[in-house]
Amino acid sequence: MKPFYTQVMNWLVPKLNREIDREVDLLNINCIFYVSFCEGIIQLISLLMFCITRRGTFSEMSTIVPFVNVSTSILLCLLGFFIALRFRRRKEIIDKYPKAIKAFCIVYTVLLLLWGMMASVHTYLNHQQIITFYTVELLVVIFFRLRPLVTAILILGSYTAYFFWLNALIPDMIQPYNYFMMAVISAVGVIVNYSLTIKHIEQKNTAIHLNEALEIIANHDSMTRLQNRYALNQQITDYVGEDICLAIGDVDHFKMVNDTYGHLVGDDVLKAFAAILTEHFPKENVYRYGGDEFLIISRTRDYVGFRKKLDLMNEQFSRIVIGGEYSGFSCGFGSLSAHPENTAELLDLILRADKKLYEEKNKRVEK
Repeated sequence: MKPFYTQVMNWLVPKLNREIDREVDLLNINCIFYVSFCEGIIQLISLLMFCITRRGTFSEMSTIVPFVNVSTSILLCLLGFFIALRFRRRKEIIDKYPKAIKAFCIVYTVLLLLWGMMASVHTYLNHQQIITFYTVELLVVIFFRLRPLVTAILILGSYTAYFFWLNALIPDMIQPYNYFMMAVISAVGVIVNYSLTIKHIEQKNTAIHLNEALEIIANHDSMTRLQNRYALNQQITDYVGEDICLAIGDVDHFKMVNDTYGHLVGDDVLKAFAAILTEHFPKENVYRYGGDEFLIISRTRDYVGFRKKLDLMNEQFSRIVIGGEYSGFSCGFGSLSAHPENTAELLDLILRADKKLYEEKNKRVEK
């Protein structure tokens, strides 16, 4: 069990990797964006209603102060909305300048707290509840995910500063116990809220990474690391309606390779063959079709250039070294070019290429 001090520090100053830290920054930007927008609309409606009900009294202090308070809140909302909007549209800023993002969130929180205190002073002097201050504090607790230590300091500091400010204006109006209990509950709230948010993000990211890993395993051959037939089935529609050159190739006399050198050497031969394939064609267009057969689907009309690559690979494959000696292995390809209009036509092309592969092998045997 971790020492209590260590546990407290983990709560207040948690160590986050950049992936989680970035998500928290983006969450704060989104919260500022939506909160500023919604609050700005509410305050604007409030200001319009205030102006209508107080028309003709704008020279009086009782009208000027609330008007300034609401107008200031609208300006703060506009500031937060447009800066957050810029960050949302250019998310690379969040990646490049994480400290600037955090500084903006902290400064904006401080401005909100200061506005909440100033707006509540007027109501307090008129012996009314300081509901605006409590509302701003509650907003920070619920929506913002600043580092717990920073947010706790801001909340406890604002409560303390406001307490002395109000007592300097009208002494003994606030009951300290209830007031500071609210401050402590708010500080604990931000710590718990942040902790739960981080745990949720960690669990979500773990699930995403696990799904990505499982998808890679499902779509790739474990030995050659090439895509497998399952991946082909998922991607086959991507080639429909395209000009393509298609080839199926395999290692000549591969059974003899396994019988002569053993299956481990046979695996090395297949890995070497796969490596040569991906030297000449993008890895996303090469598939292990089954056994020692490999499928290549290239988006090109240049069939002559496509065949030249296949011949070059055959020559390169014959020079691979097995057991310290040149192997002299060879490979064959059945190839064609086409423009498949549907999935069935493309699958038929693969069968035709497979048939051409064995026809070419038979011709080489006859020679």
